[in-house]
Amino acid sequence: MRPPRTPRRRDAASPQTAGAFNPGDPVEVLPDEPGLRGAHFAAVVVGPSTKPRGYTVEYDALLESEGSDRKLREALPARSLRPRPPPASGEAPAAHAVVDALHDDAWWLGVALGGADGAGKVKVCFPETREVMEFDAADIRPHLEWAGGEWRSPDSMEIPKTMPYTKGMQIEVSKLEDDSVVAWLPAVVAKIIWKNNLLVEYTVSKSDGIALSEEIVDVKHVRPCPPQASAIRFCMNDEVEAFQGGGWWLGVITDVHPELKYTFKPAHLGVEVKLSQKLLRLRYDWVDGQWIQESQDVAGEEFIKHHLPPADNALKPKFTQGVKVEVCSDDEGFRGAWFEATVLKSAGSKFLVEYATLKADDETKPLTEAVEARHIRPSPPHIPVVNGFKLLDEVDAFCNDGWWVGVVSKVISNQKYMVYFRPWKEEMEFEHGQLRFHSDWMGGRWMRASPALEM
Repeated sequence: MRPPRTPRRRDAASPQTAGAFNPGDPVEVLPDEPGLRGAHFAAVVVGPSTKPRGYTVEYDALLESEGSDRKLREALPARSLRPRPPPASGEAPAAHAVVDALHDDAWWLGVALGGADGAGKVKVCFPETREVMEFDAADIRPHLEWAGGEWRSPDSMEIPKTMPYTKGMQIEVSKLEDDSVVAWLPAVVAKIIWKNNLLVEYTVSKSDGIALSEEIVDVKHVRPCPPQASAIRFCMNDEVEAFQGGGWWLGVITDVHPELKYTFKPAHLGVEVKLSQKLLRLRYDWVDGQWIQESQDVAGEEFIKHHLPPADNALKPKFTQGVKVEVCSDDEGFRGAWFEATVLKSAGSKFLVEYATLKADDETKPLTEAVEARHIRPSPPHIPVVNGFKLLDEVDAFCNDGWWVGVVSKVISNQKYMVYFRPWKEEMEFEHGQLRFHSDWMGGRWMRASPALEM
């Protein structure tokens, strides 16, 4: 929060508004520099300036140098100045009111957490730095914006259209240590506060055991909930997030164990912990409005290395003789289905497979076929079904000798289900043993989609 005693020079030019300020006019300076945004320094106009085009001002409280008694003068572009706002009425601010707080010779933009207490103190939070400080009520004033030649209260101004969040939206809020993100905490947007701030309500307790029901934060500390796909099997060195202490902590997989258990090492600590798969998810970063999977580049390289032929078409086989696989087809009527098979051998840039259910033309022998690498994948892992399939679960249904992707559209009983196939807009009835959870082979790992799918 403490600004430097001498603000750095701003060299950007801006057109001067003729006659906007005269020598002797009291103004406020609004710096546009990291660490100073949101501050308002009191000053007096000395006169016009040409480099940059604007005004020379003399600050009320800033001095030329430490130990000097001469007030600092600085030439500034016109856009960095505004008139001083009218005197405050002295009324205590309401909870979540946008205010200015006097600190270190400047008025700093913040949000009041409530009115003055019995000692005449007001708590103010600064959403960008996430600091909470206590001030004398006399050092608090309502925040006003100088717009179109008049003073306007934030209550009368619209929330910027660039605000990506709405009330009630589920989000995640960063937990910082030494200005670095170490975890993401689930929360819900309770209120949007001018102009880029959110009142968030945490859905779990803080990781150190102290209940943290709500906080006011700048949108830069917030992201939407990441994609709901979860890796069924993680790999060594996968960058993941682990759910512990009410938040998703960043870290890496250091060891793989049987029964879908993994050793997880948090990024900010050296202590490793053994966790089940359900407490882990692949790490995604929210960058410029898009989700970027942290490990996807490496995983994609491994997938290409093992599954796609290089330029000389000399494919390094991934699937060896006897390996159980599944094969898909681009033929009309078979798209979207996977057929069980066994690898017989590699054949140049293809694999020779023998199908488990498909028959040759004579209907007596299993069909054998050479297939391209892009049409083959490992057999999916077995995913236990606890208490039956649920409505809208994405599943594979065994029908016509293959596994076809669909969605559970009705639960008839714990042993019978209706499955909806979107490509054909048809429903069919299946027994429990004819279904399995759907998963996709992506980037060299198995991924399972979210159960909430649109019908």
